[in-house]
Amino acid sequence: MIRISDLNWGILEVFYLIIIFIIGFMTTILLIPHIIKIMKKKGYIGYDIHKNDRPEVAESGGISMVIGVSISSIFLIVFFPLFFNEILIFILTIILAGTIGFIDDRIKLRSRYKIFLTIFTGSIIFFAHYLGFIHISSPTIPFLGKTRLTIIYPLLIPIIVAVFANTVNMLEGYNGEGSGTCLIAIFFILICSIIWNSAEALIFSIVTLAVIIPFFLYNRYPARVFPGDVGTLSMGAMLACIALFGSIEVAVFCALLIHIFNSFYVISSVKGFIESSKIIESKSDVILLENDLIKATGQRGAALTLPRLILANGPLKEPELVKNFFIISIICGFFSITAVLLMQWTLGILNFLIPLIIISILIIPTVFLLNKYPRIRGTIALMILLLLASIVFLIIINLLIMPLKYPDINFIIVRVPVNIALSFLLYFPMLLFWYYITLKYFWAQINKMKDLEAIEK
Repeated sequence: MIRISDLNWGILEVFYLIIIFIIGFMTTILLIPHIIKIMKKKGYIGYDIHKNDRPEVAESGGISMVIGVSISSIFLIVFFPLFFNEILIFILTIILAGTIGFIDDRIKLRSRYKIFLTIFTGSIIFFAHYLGFIHISSPTIPFLGKTRLTIIYPLLIPIIVAVFANTVNMLEGYNGEGSGTCLIAIFFILICSIIWNSAEALIFSIVTLAVIIPFFLYNRYPARVFPGDVGTLSMGAMLACIALFGSIEVAVFCALLIHIFNSFYVISSVKGFIESSKIIESKSDVILLENDLIKATGQRGAALTLPRLILANGPLKEPELVKNFFIISIICGFFSITAVLLMQWTLGILNFLIPLIIISILIIPTVFLLNKYPRIRGTIALMILLLLASIVFLIIINLLIMPLKYPDINFIIVRVPVNIALSFLLYFPMLLFWYYITLKYFWAQINKMKDLEAIEK
């Protein structure tokens, strides 16, 4: 990671970034109408199943974002040649993720094949790092600081890319849902990149923001285009690249907590990664009523999803349902800012008073939003519980585990610090317990809904 403050950027560089943003935005917004026409002409359409008239909508609109990122990234190379290697790998990763997504849109790959291929996508970054073409640093974790995972962490890069890409892919199915939540996430990640002083995170965030905004304008209710897997997988890959190149993994994780939270539910119910269209076909989580209201299903075998959890408190129309997702994403953005401030404090860059003041300020809009949108209170409470438990865990690890002097474990090809390995091992039971609580909460809400329906009858 190269720090912004080390580059002596001035007005000219800011002007370059504005030009790149405009190029990405204009390229994408001009391409979308043509892509819509092409997709409809070729018969690549989907049905908007959350409307009773089931209008036909062009699929695979995410191609516009892939092209927009590619063109604007070329200008990034022209204006910021210092980052040529990183930008090249960024472009190749997005193009490969988009290609896999487009193939899946056409022939519907099995989930396990798609997971394998997205892992392959992340291998581009791994080999570029292994060959010294780029450098990926070990993550910085609040209260622990810079981790010593110089050998093992690069091996996890393909998995990180696959997880980010597939979790974004799993929270998609409603007009503007996936693109809107990613747009909010990237807005906060841009703020975090400035706080973290990461040049790579900054430039890639601007390019990503530039292409998602115009796509969202066409994808929001009533949708004129769907992203398809080409869109969702490429957006997930963009966010993974920002996290890895910008050394801002924890902040990106927090910004995408809504996607990760939804993935926990889906994986527990369908025993693996599965996209929204497959859920609809086999284990529908919602029921469409005559007046376009959407309600949660009470069937035990139906998929567990975040939309189903929100709808357990009563039916909603699609725009209102999606608005709840956006509010959760905004609060997750607050979490990401908190995370990056704690990372700065852990490294001794900030006085603890500054994160404390910022956190206190962020509590005010959080309380306001939770008061206005009561359906999401339980979800946010579970997220906060996970984050607080993680903080307490990290403090305990920092005080009791990290000071212990153990030799590294030698696995022939990698050496793993015992302290780090033991920390992850101890964290796993806590994560399982939280997972158990989230499932209990989900079924409590569904059972409450069924009881109310029984009373009304």
